Amino acid sequence: MSRYKLDNGWIVMREGDQPAILHVFPVPNSLFRKEQVVEIPDDIYQDIESGETRVKELFRKHKLHDYIFQWDSRKPTTSPKYESTKNKFFGVDFLATDENGSYYLMYELSRHGGGHRKIPISKEIYEEARTGKYSTSDLFKKYNLYHLDVSENDVKP
Repeated sequence: MSRYKLDNGWIVMREGDQPAILHVFPVPNSLFRKEQVVEIPDDIYQDIESGETRVKELFRKHKLHDYIFQWDSRKPTTSPKYESTKNKFFGVDFLATDENGSYYLMYELSRHGGGHRKIPISKEIYEEARTGKYSTSDLFKKYNLYHLDVSENDVKP
């Protein structure tokens, strides 16, 4: 699977010959106020694959913003699918794992340069995450996990 991060934190993914997917995250003070998953055409994906990660340039060159708004009204049927297992659950924006009875929540950082953070969680939080009803921010709010969101928990490349 290929995965690219755009300069505003949005993620573009493609698995095999499946359509490319743009994961749109809310952007403060912009028209993009809700999370959504959008299928994008090959020409946009190829431009990103060639190194264009500036959203402003993709908007200018491909009119990506119009495509996102049109897609929103179509109710997309395609979303990135990962194979969850007994010990791994792929949420919308996180991975919850059971590693021999130790439970973790891993998520992508939105800071410049990206990266991932992996925090220890309880079995209760792990089971709640596996329901698929929560995003990372929902779990943080519900279980007050903010004290674990520190650089010491960054995943080293």
